[in-house]
Amino acid sequence: MIKTTEGYTLVESMTVLLLVFIITTITISSIQPLYRQMQINHFFNQLRLDVSYAQLYAMSHNSEVHIAFFPSNYRYMIQPGGFQPTIIDRTYSKKFKIQLATLPSTVTFLQNGRIRMSGKMYVYYENDVYVFVFLFGKGLTYVKKL
Repeated sequence: MIKTTEGYTLVESMTVLLLVFIITTITISSIQPLYRQMQINHFFNQLRLDVSYAQLYAMSHNSEVHIAFFPSNYRYMIQPGGFQPTIIDRTYSKKFKIQLATLPSTVTFLQNGRIRMSGKMYVYYENDVYVFVFLFGKGLTYVKKL
């Protein structure tokens, strides 16, 4: 009587599982920096878009628009002048820390789209520091990693 068995040995199965584990570990470790950079890019892109929207809203509605930063609550709000309802109330990740340096807690765009007072704020994300600058004149902004 000839006995045949089909299947894999324990050593073969463990080898395959080890290879899957190694590939998964390498993939996850390479994705983490990418995910981190995506979070940073998303934060600054969203902030820039909101600032541009506030400026355009001020010009199109011929009214002042205020961007109020609340760093301790991890949020900022965009409100038209007067007692009109809030346009945008945006929260952001608690991984971001904002420190208003020369920038007042409320940035105001005038009816012509110009900013009332220029300034900068520091944005901290883990060990990185960025400066977000509001320029005088046409309300342009830029971000720079320090």
